[in-house]
Parts: sequence; structure tokens; C-alpha cells
Amino acid sequence: MAQGINPLTNSSIENDSLLNDIRISRYLFYVNDILKQIISNGGIKPDKKKTVPFDLTNDELKKYEYTEELPLSKLVKKINDLKSNMDMKDLKLKDVGDWLIHIGVLQIVNINNHNYKRPTEVGKNMGISVRRIFNNYENYDLVLYDLSMQRYIIENFREMQKYIFEKNS
Repeated sequence: MAQGINPLTNSSIENDSLLNDIRISRYLFYVNDILKQIISNGGIKPDKKKTVPFDLTNDELKKYEYTEELPLSKLVKKINDLKSNMDMKDLKLKDVGDWLIHIGVLQIVNINNHNYKRPTEVGKNMGISVRRIFNNYENYDLVLYDLSMQRYIIENFREMQKYIFEKNS
């Protein structure tokens, strides 16, 4: 299935099939590798591999798909979805937020005795905005990152990665 073949009919899976999603395909390859290891170990589960630090190749970074506006959590998820090595740790939302504070585009603001991340004037000029969301259950502020801010994060990925590595070392 990871190679786009239906195992029941031996025919190609349609292009719009969920199984052709790149993330599903990667997971299928990953499961296939684990099953091969179990078989080669005589049915014994292989030792858990030590996960490698988060890193993306330039080719993987080029695959990032920019969208109009999105919260940082979705931006980080999209970056994590670019990795092809399933043994790699995920990029953490907190680390990205800390880097954005470090470079001066976000700041911690205390509102009603709670700390929140909000854009600085520099951050606003670079494409970070705050939108008030009203729904049936609660009202809250959502910090959004536009195309130019997403592009800045991707273009400065190595700088961010270096900061995160040094901070966590």
C-alpha cells in the first residue's frame, strides 16, 4: 500500500485516495520497516531506536505550503509533517515560541494575571496579528501568522534550529 498498490487487487490506488497522502504513505513505510525488523528478530519487537534531533533538509523545507493565516500550533504541525525520518523528534511549539520571543517578534503580556504571547510592534509589521474569536463556549484571542511571517520562519529555519539546540543543550 505504501507504494500505491492495492494489496487486494494488485491494481494502482487512485490518486485521490487517502492512501496516497504523503503522511499516510510515510507511516505505511515506517510500519513496514518495523514489521520486517520483528520478522528478522524471530518475532521479537526491536529495541526502540533513540530518536534523532529534529532537522529538515532544504528539499523538505521547500515543500512547505504557505496558507493565508494560521496559528503557530498549525504552522509547527505543518513543519513537522515535512519530515521524512519517522525516528526524528518533533519540533516543539514551545521552542518555536521561545525563538520568536528571542528575536523580538513576540512578547509575554500579562492579562488578568495570565501570561500570553502577543506580537510586538516589529512582529505586527512582519505579519503577526491577533484576532478575537467568538464561539458558543468561549471568547479568546488567536495569534495568527500570515504568509510573510510563515516565509520568514521557513527562510530562517537554520537560525531557529541553532537557537533551539543551544537553548536545550
